[in-house]
Amino acid sequence: MTIIEFVLYLIYGFAMITMGIFAILQKDTKIMNLSLIKSLKYLGLFGITHGISEWISLVIKLELCHPYFHPELYNINIIIKAISFAFLLHFGLDLLPLRDKYKNIVLKIPILIFVLYLSGFFLLMENYGAYYHLTNPKYNTIALRYLMGFPSCIISAIALYNNARIIEKTKSVKISRRYKNLSWVFIFYGLLEGLLVTRASYFPANIINKELFVEYLNFSPLSIKAFVGFAINLLLIKVIDTFSWEQEEKLKQLEELRIASKERRKLGLEIHDSIIQGLYAAGLKIDYLLMNKDVDKKIDILDQIKSDLNNTIQKTRQFISTTSMDKIKLEDLKYNLEQLVKMFNENQSIRINLNCEIYPYIRGHLSPDTSTQIYYIIQEAISNAIKHSEAEYVNVLLEGRCDFLYITVTDNGKGISLEESNPQKQFGVSSMKERTGRIGGAFAIGRVTNGTRIELKIPWDETKSEEY
Repeated sequence: MTIIEFVLYLIYGFAMITMGIFAILQKDTKIMNLSLIKSLKYLGLFGITHGISEWISLVIKLELCHPYFHPELYNINIIIKAISFAFLLHFGLDLLPLRDKYKNIVLKIPILIFVLYLSGFFLLMENYGAYYHLTNPKYNTIALRYLMGFPSCIISAIALYNNARIIEKTKSVKISRRYKNLSWVFIFYGLLEGLLVTRASYFPANIINKELFVEYLNFSPLSIKAFVGFAINLLLIKVIDTFSWEQEEKLKQLEELRIASKERRKLGLEIHDSIIQGLYAAGLKIDYLLMNKDVDKKIDILDQIKSDLNNTIQKTRQFISTTSMDKIKLEDLKYNLEQLVKMFNENQSIRINLNCEIYPYIRGHLSPDTSTQIYYIIQEAISNAIKHSEAEYVNVLLEGRCDFLYITVTDNGKGISLEESNPQKQFGVSSMKERTGRIGGAFAIGRVTNGTRIELKIPWDETKSEEY
């Protein structure tokens, strides 16, 4: 081994382990809701295990261990590399925008692939001896590089690019560009790590291999891998800047919610002090008229009542004009639903759970009518579940997506029958479907494995383009 190769192995392993430690440290999900921050620990585990594998490769090449332990160390190194690719595949699959019921199934794929790989690995050793993989690299080239390493990089790149497109639709162009750059780096890394193998007689190792790379470019692919390792580090740091932006957005939303709550209390006092007091005064005068027989006084008091009512109408109009809004943010609907769920939980035994996944880069908004219709649809859905489902709990999901608001109301009860799902025989279902159609949404109801699911897709109102 040359001194250059020695340095490159050290740098490459150091770059991957550093990236892994940095990724794992980014684990504060209390405020950060972006998909990447929740998946980042698997990328971190990939970096650490892959870096360790490269350093073990260095120890083997330098023959620093006793020859007796050489086969065992080689086999341990290969297994650690397989584990690293399983983590990378898990990272990519976890980052894909799939619904929970599908994601739970998909995330079992890395474990299944690793178990299959390990079964073949030990089966060959049992049949041909402990030295088999050391002298016959074909199995690990095909299974480890082609079937695990290359696909895991490509899936991670696709997932990052898909997230970039989702963010781009919300006009967060700068953040989207960072995701795309990282996705291209993973594609390049996949080509290096997955396809540049030792030359062999089978396809594609006979066409794309390390020897051909060195022959035409006159330097080792290991130097490119080391460079890519640092590139992933650099781009990951830039992407993490996204999370600082998200924290600021979340804090801004919380401040807006605090101000809105303060305004609600202020408006409540204003209604009480002006409009309700005016109506109360008019009511007292009407009571007085009913007991007073003086005609002249009645006319005078009627004039006062008329004046009081006119003043109250004028104040009501002023109140409406100063408090009406062109749009209602998701946080406002969320607040109203939280109060609704709280009321249901205090007055009956079925547990109602509300989960609102509202990402800061979602720039959609709702008209007052749309917000009102959504509120009553969810209220009707919960009421129906309480009355008819015989369930233990009802889960309400409110998820803001780039093109629409996605809502599900799911219970674990006896399930809806065909007769109950017939709008002509079930007024509640008909009412929900009518309200959904009124705001241009899509409505679906049906039986799930345990219970009933109501699903809504409500399009956003138009928003202006912005760049972040």
